[in-house]
Amino acid sequence: KQGKMTSNVVGNLKTFSSNELAFFAVLFFAIGLYGALMFWWFDPQFLRADLTGQINPSYVIEALFLPVSFFMHIACYIQRK
Repeated sequence: KQGKMTSNVVGNLKTFSSNELAFFAVLFFAIGLYGALMFWWFDPQFLRADLTGQINPSYVIEALFLPVSFFMHIACYIQRK
C-alpha cells in the first residue's frame, strides 16, 4: 500500500504504483477533455468539414484519451485497495 504495487487484477498495469496510475489518469483526462472540447465547441470540426472537407485528426486522437483515463482511474483505485 501507500503507492506500492498490490494487485494482479489490473493486468499489464500491475507494474505501476497507484500514484503513477493516478498521475496518468489525470494526464489522460486533461488531454482527452481538451480534444473533446476543441472538437465539439471551440473549433467545431463538423462545420469545418462541411466548409473545407477536412477535419483536424489530432482532436479525434486526443478525445480518445478520455475512456483510457477512466480505466486508468479504475486501475488506480484497485491498486490503492
